[in-house]
Amino acid sequence: MKKILILLTSILFSLPYSQDSWAQNQAGAEGTGQNTASVNNKEPYYPLAYYDPRLRLKKVSFVRRHADTGKGELLDVQIELESRTNKPHNYSIYVIAVNERDAQNDDERKLVPYPSWRPWNPQADKRIVTFSNIMPVNVDSKEIWGEEAYNKKQAEVDKMILRGFEAEMGEPNFDEYMRYLTENPAKALPFTLYGEEGPAKDKILVHNYTNQTPEEKKAFRHETLKDHSYTLYSNKYQSTIITHHYTQYRPNFKTFNKVGILIFDPNKEKNNLLVRRIIDVGDLKMTY
Repeated sequence: MKKILILLTSILFSLPYSQDSWAQNQAGAEGTGQNTASVNNKEPYYPLAYYDPRLRLKKVSFVRRHADTGKGELLDVQIELESRTNKPHNYSIYVIAVNERDAQNDDERKLVPYPSWRPWNPQADKRIVTFSNIMPVNVDSKEIWGEEAYNKKQAEVDKMILRGFEAEMGEPNFDEYMRYLTENPAKALPFTLYGEEGPAKDKILVHNYTNQTPEEKKAFRHETLKDHSYTLYSNKYQSTIITHHYTQYRPNFKTFNKVGILIFDPNKEKNNLLVRRIIDVGDLKMTY
């Protein structure tokens, strides 16, 4: 009985202190105005896009097609934009396509299946990226994680291999990719959304496509096809950006199932993210 009384007394005395400390923490967060997400004590991360009345994202559509090399396939992301002002304005854009799945490994559960009495599997909620493709240029994992974090992950993979497991260095998850691209808009593809004047003749169609060489045509090859990442069609008040995401055929092949779109205003130093769109493509059927 005495033990119960002592325990109740200690709980009652600790409640005012916990409430005061909670109130102080809340006041500190509200006073600084920096209650946004921050990782590793870096600069605050603002993932929300700021509304720009000059720009309108009308429609996003997808086409899954075979590559003419016969070694892979392409996901085309067609983005239709509209200008709501009569003057031209410069913007920049990233488009990332990934194959994302949960972290469950069926091979590890062949001998010992997951316990039926445990309803929640934490690996089912964890999302990992199998492969990715970024327009206009791919980003190395070491650049996203940093050299120190990359070396730690590599050391963990090496330990798993020494223990007899099949392990390899994975990619950053989708949120890590989106955060890096949001914080580094300098590498995004620049484009112009025209107004009443419209584009010059040489700006109506802009792309980075490289045609086959005579040798490639004879051998039915097209080595530079995977490097064709964008096609821009511009007109008065409207532009269509088509990004091309290549992935090579492999055992147990899966295609892209998630897309992220980021559009920036390069003339603004802060709060320059204007469009942030994440789309689950799902099991997209082959078009042609």
